[in-house]
Amino acid sequence: MDVFKISVDTQQVHKITQENFDQVTKKQAPWYQPINGHQGWFAVCPACDNPIQIIGMLERDAPYGKHFFPTAGAVAVPLKGRVDKEEYEWCPYASKNKHLTRDDRRAAGSELAVLIKQTLIEQFDRVIYLLEKGTGMRISFALAKQMLEEYRAAEGWRYRGATRQNIPWVFAYMMQAKRLRGRIFFDAKFTEELLTRRPDLTWNANGQIDIKDDKKFCDLSFSFIRHRRHVDQHTLSESIEFNIANSKQETVCKREIVFEHDYFLKLINSKNEANRKMNLVDLARSVLA
Repeated sequence: MDVFKISVDTQQVHKITQENFDQVTKKQAPWYQPINGHQGWFAVCPACDNPIQIIGMLERDAPYGKHFFPTAGAVAVPLKGRVDKEEYEWCPYASKNKHLTRDDRRAAGSELAVLIKQTLIEQFDRVIYLLEKGTGMRISFALAKQMLEEYRAAEGWRYRGATRQNIPWVFAYMMQAKRLRGRIFFDAKFTEELLTRRPDLTWNANGQIDIKDDKKFCDLSFSFIRHRRHVDQHTLSESIEFNIANSKQETVCKREIVFEHDYFLKLINSKNEANRKMNLVDLARSVLA
């Protein structure tokens, strides 16, 4: 992995460089400490909260993190990560990375699952903002409530592919298909593509997708499918597909949404509360708490 954090209690994630590591740890233990007679650099995996060791800090142009499970007496000062072999097995950065299905679940008492759920509640307005940005579609209060209820029913926080970095998009991934008619779109290019493929539809003055002939039925629905994750040169990338399909399950339009991990973490670590929509946070708390 090419990123690290210094504690399970923080959402501040940093690129692995010597300068960044020194700046946030101030060269203090337990992040700096010897191992096997040599200097060691230790931190926490942003995805699974297990300890990591930084490899090649001085010898490489691009040092990287590797999961580290210390044996008794290996380190003098206890590390900050939470050792959990089960979380490691499903971590996107792990060498034993497995193919995920939507039904793969963490244990009910998973500490990471609890943190994911808590973060979703506290940052729900920002979750909705990022989903609107990615889809080009407005998510109404009513739709947000439906999504929360389906996330609760699916216990989405227990999904093995969920981390505290990808909360907005995994939240959407748990949603069942919803009807398209009446949804407000503000992405003109995507909407024009949809109307070209379905000339029976129109984009009304309110920005809503509607049907030209009121006597006919709009059979289109939208969903979020195909959660994919990939590590290349220690860098994690994830995506889902925003899919619009007809009643024959044929795709009419689709868009790949690439997860903006850094942007999400920047938002939730921001001290600026001026533009927050706390009614959405209250909604999430009422459904999930």
